[in-house]
Amino acid sequence: MLRILNEDPTDEQFQTLTNLYNRGALDEALEIAQKLLQQFPDSARIYNIQGAINASLENYDLAIQSYLEALKIKPDYAQAYNNIGVSLRICGQLEPAIESYNQALMIKPAYVQALSNLGIALQDNGKLEKAERNFKKALEIDPYYTEAYYNLGLALQKKGNLKTAKFNYLKALEIEPNYAEAHYNLGIIFLDEGENANAITCLKNTLAVKPDNGEARHLINALTGNTTNAPPAGYVEKLFDHYAGNFERSLVGKLNYQTPRILTEIIRNHSQTSLGSVLDLGCGTGLIGKELGKYCSNLHGVDLSKSMLDQAKKKNIYDKLSHCNLTDYLSIETLNFDYLIAADVFVYIGELLEVFRLIKSRNSMNGRLVFSTEHTEKDGYYLENSGRYSHSRNYIDNLCRELGYRICHFSTSNLRKEKNDTICGGLYLLEF
Repeated sequence: MLRILNEDPTDEQFQTLTNLYNRGALDEALEIAQKLLQQFPDSARIYNIQGAINASLENYDLAIQSYLEALKIKPDYAQAYNNIGVSLRICGQLEPAIESYNQALMIKPAYVQALSNLGIALQDNGKLEKAERNFKKALEIDPYYTEAYYNLGLALQKKGNLKTAKFNYLKALEIEPNYAEAHYNLGIIFLDEGENANAITCLKNTLAVKPDNGEARHLINALTGNTTNAPPAGYVEKLFDHYAGNFERSLVGKLNYQTPRILTEIIRNHSQTSLGSVLDLGCGTGLIGKELGKYCSNLHGVDLSKSMLDQAKKKNIYDKLSHCNLTDYLSIETLNFDYLIAADVFVYIGELLEVFRLIKSRNSMNGRLVFSTEHTEKDGYYLENSGRYSHSRNYIDNLCRELGYRICHFSTSNLRKEKNDTICGGLYLLEF
């Protein structure tokens, strides 16, 4: 039996709904979409925009349901497949997202948004070469597609091809001079190349477009010698969410990262028996957990980057993983650990007094705090040009005297490469 489709809403009705959605009146738009669907239950485009509204409200499951309803009515609706892919990618479901984008492209091969979105999902999945090909294909179809230039720049930047990445960010800015993210990433490249004056200019351009961009402000502080107590909220989380897929390949494979191995040797030299219950503060992808796991009775990891935790979970070495800000976790959770370990975590915190105080006051037993710093011979702590903090031995000594810690081990060592130099680290084991 043939299904008879009800008539679509008028263009005027649909435009009213679209206008509400575009100006961010989402609750009102959702209410009107639901009313229109009662009147026009076979309107695929109303289901599609209902999905977009729910996605903007971060109701991704409901968004996907709406897109699927649109596809029941119109199976060749490429935009609905693309939109499903967007929601799935945001939820971290990269493989299903990639499949959905491919479905959209089977229907509409020259669909530049789907090509670009497919590239983003592939990039998030660590498949940078494939991502690059999709962005280039989108630009062959539409040479003025700003997002594709930006995302191609991002893929190239992750691969370390900074010269070509810079070219693509500049192309994006030719088309859209107020593209804040392109200004910011261009600034990061100049920073990596040691061109600090150009980096500051790009970061200031970012703030001119988005004055509330904390990342840009933090790096300007770093480059102009203005040491702050801590980076802005969200800076570290965004940084590591961005690098999670390529983190270990870059840090271990290219930069010869040694901190997990060195800290493990220090810990084992001070304890030949089981380490008992261990809390890995800022566990990241689980590099030190992998070194220490066999010596623990219980291993718990906490990190503020969900993407990093997703990588750590794959290693299957932690008894529990928590997605939480470090000080929030130390303030709220029950702490009953023999060892608390922070490998290259305090480099993203300037003032450590509160972290040390929480560990000492809230852990239910005497324990050991093991950590690394980027070492400085200057007194106190400093926000370096890299955007990370360095801490002196004297600064740690003062914290220990104030809060009642005892330093059992201190040494310095080269922890990893950076550009044409090495990072000198301070390595500590404290008892409390």
